[in-house]
Amino acid sequence: MSISPKNIVDFLRLADKEIKNSNLESAMGYINKIFELEQKNVYAKAYKERIISLMEGQGLSRADAEQKAASSKLAEPAVPALIVEQKQEPSQNEQQKPEPAKLQTVEVKKPDPVIEQPKIIPPTTAQIKYVQIRRSAAASDAYRALLMEIWKDGMISPDEQSRIDSMRETFAITGEEHAVIEKDVRLTCYLHSIRDEWRKGITNFAPQRIKFLVTDQEQVALEPKVFQLLQSLQSNGSVLVLDDETTFLRIIKDVLNDSGYYCFTSTTGEEGLQLLETMTPDIVVCDINFSKPNMSGFAFYEKFRSIDKFLMIPFIFLSGLDQDVLVRTGKKLGADDYLFKPIDAEMFLATIEGKLRRSRELKRIL
Repeated sequence: MSISPKNIVDFLRLADKEIKNSNLESAMGYINKIFELEQKNVYAKAYKERIISLMEGQGLSRADAEQKAASSKLAEPAVPALIVEQKQEPSQNEQQKPEPAKLQTVEVKKPDPVIEQPKIIPPTTAQIKYVQIRRSAAASDAYRALLMEIWKDGMISPDEQSRIDSMRETFAITGEEHAVIEKDVRLTCYLHSIRDEWRKGITNFAPQRIKFLVTDQEQVALEPKVFQLLQSLQSNGSVLVLDDETTFLRIIKDVLNDSGYYCFTSTTGEEGLQLLETMTPDIVVCDINFSKPNMSGFAFYEKFRSIDKFLMIPFIFLSGLDQDVLVRTGKKLGADDYLFKPIDAEMFLATIEGKLRRSRELKRIL
């Protein structure tokens, strides 16, 4: 079957239909066709996560669901086999031999006993819908990723709105959940557009406000974030520092600010991931050990690197423990450097400057 990029939307619609009919392997077959065309397609990634979560809802383990999703293919159209029966001509002796007379017997069948079948109550529409599009913890995250892709250019078209309505049903998102997610996505995309306009030399953001339907009340609430964003864009670079010691964070922030950098800080990896939804740092400095139940620095690193746009951003680990096992783990993960506390300010700034210079050189080359 010949496939061209224009089929991606059609494949998504077909996958959407199959999900609603609970044909998960068939739906995944369409999604895998999209991956053949565009390996990092955000829609395909979100739908894949949704299908895997539905497979888990059917009793499969995560590993089995992922394996089944990877191996799912579209069924090839069946071609009926042509069977030609060759009749054998009877021999001359067989033609002349008369057939013996057959006695016909009539078998009288007794009527079957009447067995009363139990009444089957058909499921309600709501019950069917719940089975077909069962919710999962990953549904809202996947739905948010899809909305980010649609809203990144501003106001949505009627066709895009139709797609959103279809995705809402597929991902089992309620009207209230949609309103909260879409508002957050819309304002996040607005901040991204301000960043892009500033880098083009444009300082009038009124058209962007109209484009992203930002109300006066929303604009007032966003002013601190806009101010931070513009400060970071005017600095030598923005640095995200994660550490659960607030005193250490305050000292590091002063050192960076005095040297012309703009510093974002976070006391947990979870809070750091929220910051990354509205800003893209030039470099990240992260402690390894955080108080439980917060994620570790290693876990934050893996989530950070799983986001495509952060693949090229330098990442430095911090630790108060000079242990070989920690250093080896950090290097195996792919961190760019490893520093120990207490931090020497001059060494710290030299490391930041060197990593940023190297990162910018690589970006220019690419």
